[in-house]
Amino acid sequence: MLGLLALPFGVLSPFAIIVGLRSLRRIRDSGGTATGSFAAAIGLSGGVVGAIFLVGGAIFWLITS
Repeated sequence: MLGLLALPFGVLSPFAIIVGLRSLRRIRDSGGTATGSFAAAIGLSGGVVGAIFLVGGAIFWLITS
């Protein structure tokens, strides 16, 4: 969910990255009892894309102002 919100609201992208990495680690350490690695990976990638847009937007704003 945070990964989807990170796309339009880049401020949430660090939280999406942290939660995605944490979820993937927990799923990996569960030994197959926990599922949802695809959803965690999608959230993580959304957070990364949101962070790229956040940094790119900040740089663009600094250059144009």
